[in-house]
Amino acid sequence: MKYLDVVITLLLSILLTLGVGYENRMMITGGCLFLALTFLSSKWWLKWLFIFPIGLVAVLYFYSGYIYGQPNIGIVASLFETNKRETIEFLLAIPPKVIILNAILFIAFSYYLIRVKFVFKWHKTVFLFGCFCFCFSSLNLFVYHCYTSVNHYIIQMNTLKNSIHQGSNWHILKVKPRYKTYVLIIGESMRKDYMSSYGYPLNTTPFLATTPGVFVNGYLSTASHTAVSLPRTLAISHGLDLNPVNNIITLANTAKMKTIWLSNQGFIGQYDTAVSAIAVHASEKKFLKKGNFLTNNTSDYSLLPLFKQALAEPYSGSKLIVLHIMGSHENFCDRIKKDSYNLKDKDLSCYLSTYNQTDTIIKTIVNDLKATQDSYSLMYFSDHGLNNVSAIKGKTQLVHGDLYKQNYEVPLIEIASDIHQHIMLNKQISAFNFMSIFSNWIGVKTAQLPSLNVYQLPQNKKIQVLSGNQMVLFESLKNDPDEIIHR
Repeated sequence: MKYLDVVITLLLSILLTLGVGYENRMMITGGCLFLALTFLSSKWWLKWLFIFPIGLVAVLYFYSGYIYGQPNIGIVASLFETNKRETIEFLLAIPPKVIILNAILFIAFSYYLIRVKFVFKWHKTVFLFGCFCFCFSSLNLFVYHCYTSVNHYIIQMNTLKNSIHQGSNWHILKVKPRYKTYVLIIGESMRKDYMSSYGYPLNTTPFLATTPGVFVNGYLSTASHTAVSLPRTLAISHGLDLNPVNNIITLANTAKMKTIWLSNQGFIGQYDTAVSAIAVHASEKKFLKKGNFLTNNTSDYSLLPLFKQALAEPYSGSKLIVLHIMGSHENFCDRIKKDSYNLKDKDLSCYLSTYNQTDTIIKTIVNDLKATQDSYSLMYFSDHGLNNVSAIKGKTQLVHGDLYKQNYEVPLIEIASDIHQHIMLNKQISAFNFMSIFSNWIGVKTAQLPSLNVYQLPQNKKIQVLSGNQMVLFESLKNDPDEIIHR
């Protein structure tokens, strides 16, 4: 029976380490956890008052940890800002393998708590050594990263919520808009290497692949999750620090532009999400989803009539219309009306079909802008990319992550009434500079930041991105190449 206890404890240590996202440190953190669970097992009170609550949280985190990795501010933000429909979609998308492993983990954890008890002669020494091992174990790292991630998220949300009641302190030096209508489309989970406009062999973005415009090849998102990336893109930010009151909407408002925010993303409650805390500054705002149990799987196409209506509203000055789309959000097959490619790899086929859908939406909006016969400029970027966690060739599973370059390599595109060529600009640019790009785009100069377009921004080979809870060099990240097409 003791042999079985050893096997169960070892299995528990391995599964817990995998489930809290420390697979790459299995030998050290998993080994220390095995020793800690072994040496501390003789103390029943310790198991139930200490190991049980921590282990239970780790067991419940298994789905997220196994797929997305260790806790970070992005995962915490997703947890707090996800509506019930998205939760159901997440649970339905969990691979059977992960469900089976989690069931085994639950059984092993229950067996350990009830049956496992190793007795040692030197009680105090063994107890102290067990505590020492726990300090270097995967469970202790899990507790630490949970605490720091939640703390970072609370600080971010408090900063964003406080900004709602603060006036911006923009010091405007000059306002000279170039266009009558500005349209900013914020995409979701679209990495650029799957776009035919950036060289992917399948024609996923037929309109963007041929239309005149400026395509930045080297634009890097600030972070790998929407709730962390967008506040740092759409407002002045330096890494973890935020100045959310000085954002794209308050800047446009100060420049006397009419601001309209149209969103197909959730609006859980008043100012409850990182993005809605910025959107609320717009003079007009419409959210298709309210984030309750009855939240519909609304198509991005539903934004088009609202856009046309906003476009038709009379205004003597310039107008900024922001569209925040669902784009390529997981689950991909729920985002589309039809599978455009019917590949053997169903997940990839639906993912690429979301690209085609976004391409069609951009084409429709551009045609609507042309029909007004006014000058216009449209800018599109994606908040972050995804990475493939499937080890099976020809069967992709694209998820959020922060360990790969493709989690950050996203498109930045401008289409305008006075751009007549298809230009590919090969330059590495950080989304932390988006506020400078935006101010130049709408023709506003401020004392707070330089007004620079994508041509004027210097080439930067040492860009840092927010990975987990810290800034890391983009070049230090691993590569996740796009998947070969299987028909």
